[in-house]
Amino acid sequence: MIHTVPAPTAEQLADLLLTAGINEAAVNAELAADLGARPARWLLAAAHSIAAERLWAAA
Repeated sequence: MIHTVPAPTAEQLADLLLTAGINEAAVNAELAADLGARPARWLLAAAHSIAAERLWAAA
């Protein structure tokens, strides 16, 4: 698959996940359409880990 825009990094997705009102299902669907289902899940899992670490550090 040819990508015209590079995939977001896990850090960028973590920022997005920590945004109030984000529709995670829509993000997942868009990533899956661009990258494929499995790579999208891996990227989201990494982003969730980073977001959790940030929340833990902020507490």
